[in-house]
Amino acid sequence: MTITDVVVVGLGGGGSNIADLFAERGFFSVAINFSSQDLSSLTHVHHKQKLLGSDGLGHDRQRAVELVATHTSVLTSFLIKHCEDAEVVIVSFSTGGGSGSGLSSLTLNLLSNMYPDKAIIAMPIIPHDEESTTALMNNQQVFEELSSIEGICIAPVDNQKAKSRDFAVGKAKIYNITNKSIVDHFHALYSYTSESSKSGSFDKKDFINLFKQEGYCSIAEVVDVAYWLEKGKLILNPSNMKKLLRSVLNESMFAPVEYDSIGKAAIIIDTEDEDVIDNIDNSIFDDFANRPLDVFEGIYNNEQSNFLMVVLTGLSMCQTRLSKIDEILEMRQKELENLPRTNTAFKSKFSSMSLPSNKPAQKKEKLSTQDILNMYRKR
Repeated sequence: MTITDVVVVGLGGGGSNIADLFAERGFFSVAINFSSQDLSSLTHVHHKQKLLGSDGLGHDRQRAVELVATHTSVLTSFLIKHCEDAEVVIVSFSTGGGSGSGLSSLTLNLLSNMYPDKAIIAMPIIPHDEESTTALMNNQQVFEELSSIEGICIAPVDNQKAKSRDFAVGKAKIYNITNKSIVDHFHALYSYTSESSKSGSFDKKDFINLFKQEGYCSIAEVVDVAYWLEKGKLILNPSNMKKLLRSVLNESMFAPVEYDSIGKAAIIIDTEDEDVIDNIDNSIFDDFANRPLDVFEGIYNNEQSNFLMVVLTGLSMCQTRLSKIDEILEMRQKELENLPRTNTAFKSKFSSMSLPSNKPAQKKEKLSTQDILNMYRKR
């Protein structure tokens, strides 16, 4: 059965790949791109929109805006057709490329303007530190634009998190690890909205209201609480649960969390171990400058489960991550400035050398037939 109250809109190649994974998990998902080749590679999305004017933009995000400006009705009609009945719209896109990053702010502005009562979640995918200078510059431009859009929740996916775990992994594996992790988080959270509990349920209204909070978002998920406590050699108490969650937040595929503000939070606990439930309280928010305005709780006791998830919304911009990219760009700019002037001129010592085959042939005196005959007469 397809989930239709949450719609995922994938922009460009990277964003559409995430939309394809959401569709595979059962969420209604669509993809928008200039590249027909990228669109044809998607196997699960429910609808695809090929934009006119180009078949790929080569990281030129400004070109995406210029092209879609002449066909804005195509984009808006597609969004209205597929997002009208949803209560939550997730817009996923890579910030480093051309199509997705170029279309992102325009699409999010259109959606927030058309549907002020919906929960609009931007899901920008931040490039890792070793990606091209153009990709990193595009990322900074996108986040400048996102900061001016009101009423949206931003869940910044950070490819550097996967890269830092194993520097030997290639780009394709980084994308797969990151994308799957993020989609799994949202799928796990949404799945609890259909679970019942005597101790307190996390329902669909909670899900919607959680992501209606403006600001940044992050998710910490602990699949086996006992395992991670034992690994960290921590005894079970509220203080150590806070340490555990902070550690998991740092290792998640979202950009590093800033602790100077928080809006809302959700706590999902699924375990038969009552000690785990008793040792999770609002002290987990002590690191923030304020307590959440609202906390949505879901407490379940499924057999053989020892699961914990905390979702934070209304966070401050991921300044630490963006400042790191600024430092990388500054370093690269200095490297370019210190390069010796490129010399493209070349002059060979032998470019005018005369070869035997190039010498003009000496004009040969033409002989008459009689002269040739005389050469062979007996004298």
